[in-house]
Amino acid sequence: MKAKISKYGLRLVKEDRKEYELEVEEIIKPEDARRIFVETMELNNRTEEVLAMLTVSARNSLLGAFEVSVGSLSRSISNPREIYKRAILQNAAGIILGHNHPSGATKPSSDDIEITKKVSEAGDLLGITLHDHIIIGGDEFISLRAEGYL
Repeated sequence: MKAKISKYGLRLVKEDRKEYELEVEEIIKPEDARRIFVETMELNNRTEEVLAMLTVSARNSLLGAFEVSVGSLSRSISNPREIYKRAILQNAAGIILGHNHPSGATKPSSDDIEITKKVSEAGDLLGITLHDHIIIGGDEFISLRAEGYL
């Protein structure tokens, strides 16, 4: 008896693309990531909570910027699957998450800390490093890595 199998081809489809001229070749400091999130996603001015992601190479060169999810005034819903899907398709070695707090407060919520830990653990399994998670509130920001949560 012969078995039938299907062969599938997979290709990345760019849903929406915008070009930006940025003065950064690699992301070294949290300030670099914050600047990119502000310049590309305007996370300092959004009125709803937005979860965004930067993908980077093994040398921390920026590969791409993605808006992962848009939530309400106080919450953005996402899961590791939605986050890493884009990173895998770009063959990224690492990611940096960023989201805004429209209230302007940068203190991480318990949900912020929990999702960061889940995403980091998922990345460990996939071999994709979560380098940082930046929270932006207006002109202020914090790095969850610098605060000891990663």
